[in-house]
Amino acid sequence: MKVQPFKIPKPVQYNLIIQVDKGDTFYPLLHQHEEIQVSCVLSGQGKLIVSDSINPFTSGDIFVIGGQSPHLFQSATGGNRAYMISLFFTLESFGKGFFEVPELSEVNLFYDTIGGGIKICSKLKSIRKIMETLPKASKFERFLHFLRLIQKINAAKKRELAAFVSRKKISHTEGKRLQLVFEYVMNHFDKEITLSDIAMRSHMTPPSFCRFFKQHTNKTFFEFLMELRISHSCELLAGPLELPIAEIAEKSGFNSVSHFNRSFKRIKKMTPSSFKGKMTVATNYQ
Repeated sequence: MKVQPFKIPKPVQYNLIIQVDKGDTFYPLLHQHEEIQVSCVLSGQGKLIVSDSINPFTSGDIFVIGGQSPHLFQSATGGNRAYMISLFFTLESFGKGFFEVPELSEVNLFYDTIGGGIKICSKLKSIRKIMETLPKASKFERFLHFLRLIQKINAAKKRELAAFVSRKKISHTEGKRLQLVFEYVMNHFDKEITLSDIAMRSHMTPPSFCRFFKQHTNKTFFEFLMELRISHSCELLAGPLELPIAEIAEKSGFNSVSHFNRSFKRIKKMTPSSFKGKMTVATNYQ
């Protein structure tokens, strides 16, 4: 397994490529491609890895992923059937200078703000409506929808997904190692993971692995692991099950409640109880 230097299948004479994913899971490998990707999740849930970040996703979420950003939509086991509509494009494919005219300045603004990736946090209904019209639209209609989509995204509230932006293409060997690391950690974050163990699985010495991981994610391995554990705990805290804090800590890979509380507060700037209360209020408000 490797980070796939993914080539988006491009129909002849199409600069805006639409892909509809339906199945038990989304594409299961960490991959990257030159195209910017706008994805609307219509059904399914799981975790989205983009460069240096781990983000939960669920039905109704909309993401923009920057070109060449390694990413993976990992579907949750036993979740709803996966269904997603994605738009792929590069600004260069429209021709040099096409978007430099003043009337199309919105597109350049969009390009300047997406970085490695963003999550759309408002105007979801109107953006979803545009995304759902794309698969059956003509080429001309698709371009008009594209401009409206850019305008809506520019006006929407956004949350940065990946603080670390790298346009570097990942080699076959590097990609294979990253995929092994991410796959193992995503499946075993609730258990103890040592540096020597993860380095051995990557076929590297511990010092070499530390340098490698930091180079490609701008984080230490244990920073990444901690953020994954906290992300999982947030899902449990916000979920429908009223689990005790001690059980949530254990299911998220913490061997003590005190360690969990300290780590959670350091990353989320609030206690687990405060976070749960905030999520409960938000759910009731909806």
